[in-house]
Amino acid sequence: MIDVAYLKGLFLNRREDLHLRLGDIGDLLEYGNPNRNDVITFTKYALELAIAEENFDIKESLFYLLMNAVTFQGVARNVEWDPLADVLPTLDDAILDYALTILGCSKNRKFIKVIEPYLQSPNDSIRETAEEALEEINDNVEGSS
Repeated sequence: MIDVAYLKGLFLNRREDLHLRLGDIGDLLEYGNPNRNDVITFTKYALELAIAEENFDIKESLFYLLMNAVTFQGVARNVEWDPLADVLPTLDDAILDYALTILGCSKNRKFIKVIEPYLQSPNDSIRETAEEALEEINDNVEGSS
């Protein structure tokens, strides 16, 4: 179910299988055909949760949701990603990989300066993801900012 109320309920009840339930939602975003406006609203709320979450497994599951929303539902341009850009330096590499990809999918040129420092990362995967994110942005024919 791609619904903010459902997601809020999951977090209020925080059962042991929360990360599995989040994975199920990610699968719905990947394979389902949910209402676009619901996905946009859901993605905005999931972003707030993802940034605030302290449990690594749950945080990673939330970033998986965000990634699926932008990759399979195409909502990257409908969400304000500045809060994500602001927390990039605090993210573990596994989650940073998702975050850089998401910023690239936004195709927003204002994130170029945020992503560029990661081209110098000691982690090969992060460097590669940063390159791909910049390519996504630079391939943007509209050049929105």
